[in-house]
Amino acid sequence: MIITKSERKYMAKNLKVLLIDDSTIILTVMSEVLSTVPCVSSIKTSSAPVQALQTIEEFKPDVLLLDINMPEKNGIEVLKEVKENYPEVKVIMLTNHSTEYYRNTCFNIGAYQFIDKANEFDKIAPIMEKISTEADGILNAN
Repeated sequence: MIITKSERKYMAKNLKVLLIDDSTIILTVMSEVLSTVPCVSSIKTSSAPVQALQTIEEFKPDVLLLDINMPEKNGIEVLKEVKENYPEVKVIMLTNHSTEYYRNTCFNIGAYQFIDKANEFDKIAPIMEKISTEADGILNAN
């Protein structure tokens, strides 16, 4: 059976997205971006990386958008904890420091995607749509 692109969007899972970043500006902008994505049904923001696991336990997100450089606890530490405790959560790393080292480190730990906050916000919607269709077991119909 072949499923067309337009049919996939109706079958896709609605995603709950948690965004953790210490910047209120990024939290606001990313929330606005996510609110325009049809497959995103719920958005929660937090500026407290030390409470990430508790927030995940309470909110039960499908996707976590996570800043790398934060005070108190960096995103790489949080990524490790999330993948150990909630391996099903897709973690998308956000950073202004998109060096090869950070990319490799995050992917080796289990990050789903890596986004440069300076110039890759346009990747958010397609990534969410891809996760949504993957979550429902829908195969790419290309």
